Amino acid sequence: MSKFAYLIIIFFAFHTLAEENTCDSLESLSWLIGGWSSKSSKLQVKESWKKVSNSTFEGSGYTYSIKKSKTVSVETLRLVEMSGEVFYVAKVASNSLPIAFKLTSCTAETAIFENPDHDFPKKLTYQFKSENNITVAVTGEKGKGFSIKFMREIDK
Repeated sequence: MSKFAYLIIIFFAFHTLAEENTCDSLESLSWLIGGWSSKSSKLQVKESWKKVSNSTFEGSGYTYSIKKSKTVSVETLRLVEMSGEVFYVAKVASNSLPIAFKLTSCTAETAIFENPDHDFPKKLTYQFKSENNITVAVTGEKGKGFSIKFMREIDK
């Protein structure tokens, strides 16, 4: 086999390993940084993320009911890298303690966080669609749940 063919094989082997290894740091999730919003006839949902260090992103989320003209949920969010793993930590009003979800799978465009012991949700899937669009799927038992299509909020 020629030297060129060996180089091609080595390149693809390292390229594949690099893609599989993105789950051990927050660097691969930098596309989350910023403000995101989604609006329907019933609800307005917002989520925002900021980088506070190389190992921590802080976030917040809220859901506003248009029909009731009031905020119906607020959550404090955090992405934390520790000991070579990444965790999504959510503090919501319905739980006395924060709930942690481990980053179990990721690519350059997808991050899946799971906690099989939690009642709902058990899985959060963030998917980068484009520079200005992400989708978040929130699922529980047997894949039941919902998804939210967010658009990036543009600073004026």
